[in-house]
Amino acid sequence: MEEYLELDLMTLESISKEAGFPIDRDVYLASHTQSMEQGLLVEYRRHNKLIGYTTLSDLGDGNWFVPMFVVHPDYRSKAAFLVLFRGIVNLLKDRDSRVLMSNVLRLNELSVQFHKRLGFEITRENHSGYEFTLALTPEVKRKWSNFVAVT
Repeated sequence: MEEYLELDLMTLESISKEAGFPIDRDVYLASHTQSMEQGLLVEYRRHNKLIGYTTLSDLGDGNWFVPMFVVHPDYRSKAAFLVLFRGIVNLLKDRDSRVLMSNVLRLNELSVQFHKRLGFEITRENHSGYEFTLALTPEVKRKWSNFVAVT
């Protein structure tokens, strides 16, 4: 679990502090442990090194939340994105999944643009960030399936 926290600190610590939400080590570790125990953690490794990971949380009634989607800055690539995105698609394909949500700090411009490119819409916002939502319609699921099938 420590390597996940190290990656979080490397990629998110300054943005989180600047936004007024410093990373709480115990909260992050507990969240990662819970995701792993529920089989809702997807990781990408290269030569046994953690390159990135994502976690999901089942909110019930077909609603899913992405607490974390993190990729090491030196390894941000289409390959890393595809591995993690395929993991999300595979986790959700056989589950009741109608809505996918994510929260993003305003300062995390890379993530804001990433969500917009994937078709997420801003459903709520405040001074510190955005709530993004994507309706997982049959059309969206079909597009995602086609996208992740291409290598």
